[in-house]
Amino acid sequence: MTEDLLEEIDEDSRGETLLQDQAQDTLKKKSLVKRMLGSKKKLVLVVLIVVFMAGTMAGAWFFFFKGSGQKGPTSIETKDTQESGKTALDQPDKEYEMVFDDIVEFEPFERINLKGNSSVGLVSITLSLELMDHRYRKQMYAMKDRIRKIVMGQVKEMEWLELRNPEGKIKLKYELLKQINSIFPKVMVRNIYFTEFIMQ
Repeated sequence: MTEDLLEEIDEDSRGETLLQDQAQDTLKKKSLVKRMLGSKKKLVLVVLIVVFMAGTMAGAWFFFFKGSGQKGPTSIETKDTQESGKTALDQPDKEYEMVFDDIVEFEPFERINLKGNSSVGLVSITLSLELMDHRYRKQMYAMKDRIRKIVMGQVKEMEWLELRNPEGKIKLKYELLKQINSIFPKVMVRNIYFTEFIMQ
C-alpha cells in the first residue's frame, strides 16, 4: 500500500514535471519569438522596410533596363522631321533637339561694343524669346530686324562691369523684355533666355 502511494506520488510528480517542462518550452519559444520580433511596431517597421526596398529595386530595374529599350516613336522630333512627318527614330544619324513652338531663337549677336573706353568692352550674345502663345511666332519673325536693333542698342548702353554681375544680366533681361513688348499692341514675350553670353 505504501508502495502504491509512493508510486502514485511519483507519477504525479512526473506529470507535474512534464507539465512544467512543456510550459517552460512554450515560454522559451514565446520569448525567442518576442526577442526576434520584439513588438508589433518592430514587425511593422520590418515589413515597411522590405516593401520599400522591393519598390526601390523594381523602380531601378524599370529605369535602367526597361526604359532604355523603347522601340516606339518618341515625342522628340527635329524641325526637319516635323515637316516630313517622320519620327526621330527613323533617322538615327542626325543630332536631335527639342522643338518648342513658343520659343523663337535669334542668330548670335557677335562682338557688340559696350559703353565705356575699356579694351575689354566686347560681348557676344545668343538669345531666345519665350512667347506668350505660339501663334505670335509669325509676328515675331516679321519684327525680327527691329528686335535685333533693340537688343544691340540696349547692350551698347551697358558697361562691362555691369554685365559682369548676375544683377546686370537680369537688368538687361528686364529692359529687353520691356522694350520688345512695347513694340507690339499687347504683351507677346514671356521671358528671354541668354543661351550664350560671352564677354571679351
